[in-house]
Amino acid sequence: MPYTSAPTVLVAVGDELLSGHTQDTNSRLLATRLFEAGHPVRRIEVVADDETAIAAAIARALAEDGVRSVVVSGGIGPTPDDRTFAAVALAVGRPLELNPVAIAHIEGLVQRMHQAGWVETAEVSEANRRAAMVPAGATVLTNRRGMSPGLAIDTGAGQTVFVLPGIPRELSTILEEEMLPAYFGGGEVPSVLELRYQAVPEAEMDGPMRAVAGEFSDVSVGSYPQTDRRELVIRFRGRDPARVQEAAARFGTLRPDGPAERVVREGTSSSRQG
Repeated sequence: MPYTSAPTVLVAVGDELLSGHTQDTNSRLLATRLFEAGHPVRRIEVVADDETAIAAAIARALAEDGVRSVVVSGGIGPTPDDRTFAAVALAVGRPLELNPVAIAHIEGLVQRMHQAGWVETAEVSEANRRAAMVPAGATVLTNRRGMSPGLAIDTGAGQTVFVLPGIPRELSTILEEEMLPAYFGGGEVPSVLELRYQAVPEAEMDGPMRAVAGEFSDVSVGSYPQTDRRELVIRFRGRDPARVQEAAARFGTLRPDGPAERVVREGTSSSRQG
């Protein structure tokens, strides 16, 4: 079978994503980093700022066979359209409660903002206090670049729901400093190799791709046109680096004209060979 591991589902929340006003760079970052950590994303679902829709998306993800993690991004904060915490509570069947770690972080941040003269009072507003109302039993993931906390919620069924802010710099900080080190270690890092062809019609790769797929059932092979560069990328992916190399070599015998570039990727590293 092609490379697989315990998959993750991403749920991106925001009316602005569905309207096209904001590009969903968060899901791309999450998918990239989780793949590199050996915990590939199975699918990405984008939903509106609607409590019922968010809860339904989370429930669908948790019900999928083999899914261990669901990462929800966006829709947390102090304003009325921030409905993700309530939706997650609904999806996992828990009440909202004032989290002592989250409120302490908010109080400290407001205090520092007051001392710097950015806000008139050190008192936490009711709006900011709502950002500390999270599903019962949640573990707070420190957000040192913002006010709303990230969360990790153990469902009790071998699955974890993560909740991250939609602001990209906050999401990326929590991802790198909290989520990946604590929850996504020990993954089976995939081996990926790319063959890059210049000005080759994609249809010409059909036969060689089918042949390689038939001979190497443990390696996935895909075709990815890069029309802006007039380049075609053939990507091989699998658990065993040797098998991936063999599959690419076999493909080369079926396309003797050769690629313009060969790129080998292992986890977060890559090397190019002419």
